[in-house]
Amino acid sequence: MCGSCRDGIGSFNTQKHEIPSMLNSKLTIQSLDIPSQDDGDTKKADHITISVVPHQSAKPTFSQIYSRIGCLCSKKLYKKRTEVLSLFFPRHTFVPALFEDCGCIVFDSTYGKEYGIFTSPNWPVPYEDNIRCILYTFISGENYIINIIFEEFDLGKTNLECKFGDYVKLYLHLKEPLINQNTTHNTFLCGKLSDIQQTHYSSGNALVFEFHTDWRQGNNTGFRGTFRFISKSLFQTSGELISENTCDYRFVSGRSNQSRGRFFSPQYPSTYPKNVDCTYRFMGKENESVKIIFEQVRLQTNDLSCLNNPDKIEIHDGNSVKDPVIGELCNSNTFKEIVSTGPDLYILFQSRSHFPSQGFKATFLFQEDSKFGGDMETPSMEPDRRKLFQDTTTSGPTPPCWKFFDSDTSKNDTFASPRYPEPYPTDVHCVYHFTGRGRERVQILFTDFDLNVPSEGVKECQGPVDMMMVFITINGQKERLNNFCGNNLPPQLMSNGPSMTVEFKSYQSPSSVKGFRAIYRFVTNFGITAGVQDPQQGSICFLVTLTFAYFDVEGVSPCTTDLASDFVEFSNFRTVDRKIPRHCGGKKPKIIESDGDFFRVAFKSNGKFDGTGFEAFYQFRNFVDPLTVKRISGAENLPCSNLHTHLLLFLTSLWLMVL
Repeated sequence: MCGSCRDGIGSFNTQKHEIPSMLNSKLTIQSLDIPSQDDGDTKKADHITISVVPHQSAKPTFSQIYSRIGCLCSKKLYKKRTEVLSLFFPRHTFVPALFEDCGCIVFDSTYGKEYGIFTSPNWPVPYEDNIRCILYTFISGENYIINIIFEEFDLGKTNLECKFGDYVKLYLHLKEPLINQNTTHNTFLCGKLSDIQQTHYSSGNALVFEFHTDWRQGNNTGFRGTFRFISKSLFQTSGELISENTCDYRFVSGRSNQSRGRFFSPQYPSTYPKNVDCTYRFMGKENESVKIIFEQVRLQTNDLSCLNNPDKIEIHDGNSVKDPVIGELCNSNTFKEIVSTGPDLYILFQSRSHFPSQGFKATFLFQEDSKFGGDMETPSMEPDRRKLFQDTTTSGPTPPCWKFFDSDTSKNDTFASPRYPEPYPTDVHCVYHFTGRGRERVQILFTDFDLNVPSEGVKECQGPVDMMMVFITINGQKERLNNFCGNNLPPQLMSNGPSMTVEFKSYQSPSSVKGFRAIYRFVTNFGITAGVQDPQQGSICFLVTLTFAYFDVEGVSPCTTDLASDFVEFSNFRTVDRKIPRHCGGKKPKIIESDGDFFRVAFKSNGKFDGTGFEAFYQFRNFVDPLTVKRISGAENLPCSNLHTHLLLFLTSLWLMVL
């Protein structure tokens, strides 16, 4: 439509510019100055006419008129553009762009074009320096959004935040295709393709990005990308919006075909707003449960667990935030499945970060519950779980001893190899699939394990050897947790979610082996039998001392996410305590002592590597130590809480002086 003013190109550099399919009116603009590229002189346009051809259609939209009138560059042209737009839209206030001499390029869907290509000036030849600004403006139809993808990207990078030097500045949340100095931007892009997020979406039918270069001359080629106009209907939440001014939804089973559907974070697939609380309440029938599959979760990525993450999703097993939490999601996840224990489910999405991400998309299904006599194989939006398991573990025919254990039938029981304690058959393939619900996890403890070992021995349970394989689900995919063979008793196993699968294969069966026997349990306490989960603040007259007897937590110091590390984190507060470093690896931490009456230990594992964990002993020690703490006169008559406050103040002052 129009290009950079530096090249002397403008929307109105012809004798006549028509706006088809618009109102029956006519406006003449005369004697306009358009800057040229040559030594500051100006071009004279003696007569430029904007004519509006009569048409039977309704009044044109703002986007149609703006895209036809175009991006005018000089001050005089900008002023006339404002006058033209004001004729059609008298209630609008039109403000200047970032700079009135910005060049601009408009891509719209007026002639049915749904996709296209955009590039930086002269791409792939290196771009010029001192480009003050070129605005790339994308305008779709009313019920569409814009998707842009940078396929090539090479801009000079002079600082980490990209706010200076050469950059692309994105505006994704526009109500109209106009920006000025006060318009809020979403992000800056600079550097190489590997430095940026390539894909971006608008939240409405307009998207603008600014291209700017500074005085430094480089050999950077700029960018090349594609754009596409996408229907908003693909990202509409199926539920009932409770209030137009909120993002709270209600889903009622059987109402308006809401037995299944989809729901999204606000403005998805564009970035979600800052500081929002969105609720999604699912209300099933008495004999139903709610199955949720988070197909994709992309929240602000950082090195914190969900306990301290500013952006997170909480899933409550009931109809309010007061009900138990059965799932918590943050950072990035794919194909995370949650099933309620009853007919209701409550989801809370919170955004508190300064740099929101894309959000989430999910599906829901009200399914008839097996514990009320329903069919466990209720059709769902996902592939059949038995077929899915066959496809993602081992190929071949259906195993002859395929067994399912669900927590509705029994919370704990035993399972064993065929014919146990007699020798198991030759060439057998057994699958044991465990499925819990809500907060439940699967715990397996082996009481006997005796598999055949070839005379030449085995290495890491590989090859044609009798073995047991254990699978869990990570990001929607079946992942092998470990292989076990021989006659060493395996360690106890704990699933990372409500399901776990065990496979047993045999190739030979000497008369001397018995097979295996194990106890399974569906637990909600992670198998931790001592203490109480999530305790309230304890006695305020004691300190906490931790001594580790065993420590094997996969990771490399400093135990950060970019090192793919699991970690144990200690804190004197309910948030992160920067004073105490994280611990990972195989070296036991030294004795750790709290500063006060409250102490928290957080353990976080990822989906990459695993270890056997840790064992620690805790002790509550009296706060007052006469050998190291000066007695305060009259302290005998102080309440315990006041004594605690005085001692903390004394110790804090001493610590500051030492620093």
